Amino acid sequence: MKKLFTALRGKIRVKLLFAILLILAFFILLITRISSPLLFRAFTRNTYNKLCELTEAVNLCVPDSGAYYFDLYALSQNYGINFEIVGADGSLLYRSSGSSSAIGSDHFPSSGTTKPEYDNMVDSVNYDTSRYNYRNFEIKKRLATNADYFVYHDDISSGDTVYAYYPVADIENVVEVADKVYSIFSIAVVIFIGIIFFILISRIMRPIEEMSEITGDMASLNFERKCGNYGNDEVGELGNSINVLSDKLDSTLEDLKDKNEQLRKDIQMRLALDNARKSFISNVSHELKTPIAIISGYAEGICEDVSTDAETTKEYCGIIRDESNKMNELVLELLELSNLESQSWEFEPDFYDIGEEIGEILEHLSLKTREEGITVVNNVSESLECFAQGDKIEIVIKNYINNAISHCSGDKVIIINAKKHNGLVRISVFNTGEHISDEDMPEIWDSFYRADKAHKRSENRFGLGLSIVKSIMEHHKCRYGAENVKGGVSFYFEVPEGPNYYEKN
Repeated sequence: MKKLFTALRGKIRVKLLFAILLILAFFILLITRISSPLLFRAFTRNTYNKLCELTEAVNLCVPDSGAYYFDLYALSQNYGINFEIVGADGSLLYRSSGSSSAIGSDHFPSSGTTKPEYDNMVDSVNYDTSRYNYRNFEIKKRLATNADYFVYHDDISSGDTVYAYYPVADIENVVEVADKVYSIFSIAVVIFIGIIFFILISRIMRPIEEMSEITGDMASLNFERKCGNYGNDEVGELGNSINVLSDKLDSTLEDLKDKNEQLRKDIQMRLALDNARKSFISNVSHELKTPIAIISGYAEGICEDVSTDAETTKEYCGIIRDESNKMNELVLELLELSNLESQSWEFEPDFYDIGEEIGEILEHLSLKTREEGITVVNNVSESLECFAQGDKIEIVIKNYINNAISHCSGDKVIIINAKKHNGLVRISVFNTGEHISDEDMPEIWDSFYRADKAHKRSENRFGLGLSIVKSIMEHHKCRYGAENVKGGVSFYFEVPEGPNYYEKN
């Protein structure tokens, strides 16, 4: 019960109901307080009018007629009011009460000196006659019974005076009964109005309570519940506004989540790029540091005349030349990679004989392969045509073959194959040697990646070549990659046979 009361105490409908009931109770109490005096005054006025009417009716009765006393008796019975007729000398002539018959002896005094009832009365101490500004009207107390009476007197045409009496207690009894009836009726009205108002308030507050629950869900970021159709009034407009607000908040939060996720990815990418930049600078510095140190050392030896032998000096100069060429190649590769990654070059594909290009590249590298003791098998025909940017694909082929030469070991065999499928030409370059670990496979396309994580000059080094391949092939929107096969590693790339590929992609 206590929990129910606590729960209801915070409800608006209960507050409104209590407020209305308190207002009703206040007005009913106020009316109850003033109703008794008002009713008493109203009944007093009504009694005064009846006393006046009775006196006028007595005045119309003819004293000398045979029906005179019967008429007086009838008037007393009809009005329910006792009255007396007093002569000019103050003697009692007629009294309406005291007998059951119209001409009984009780209606007449036993002697002419008998005084009227009015002479045995004094002013009432319970009521103030001055508050009732009525003509010939008084409130008197009868000494014999200590009862209060309304008294009205007026002269009639016979020269006599009529005194009419009405008990105040009768009016008080009527007022008391009326108060009780009014109190009971008021309580019934309060209960009835309370029920009606509770039903009406509940119907009005039900949408507001539902909207309160929905806004509570919105505060918890739950936007699934929606307000119903509450009509075209202010409550209905509020419900529609809450629905619109819910949809906008839901959309805004979803958009914010997407942007936060994108921001998180951008930050991660930014950190990755920053780390890559630092690693790139470190690797470039290392790649340049070694040849510069070699060149500096041999140049210093020549300057200091370390050896006067012409052959030794010539050897020193050759080493300086070779290291300078390596530095030049590195700088050119850096410029090429920078140009590719900036995408400042124009992509202009055309029909291109890739088979003839592969043959020319192998011819240029034949001296190097013979020096390394590598057997090269070219299975690509010279008339293999594709649709690509020839100068860039030439770089891809050179880098693949140079990479194969650098990592070729074991039987020292390089095999170049070509295969057509689904409108594409797939070129693969295989070299015998150790497999690339699964951990290193995704990383070999990064600049200066070294599988052994040590800065050795030649072993497990991938340099910039594969990074350049990655940029060129992504610009062509073609597949490329590497895979471990039996006996070694195979690098591949694909180029389209015709221009339809680029229209679809």
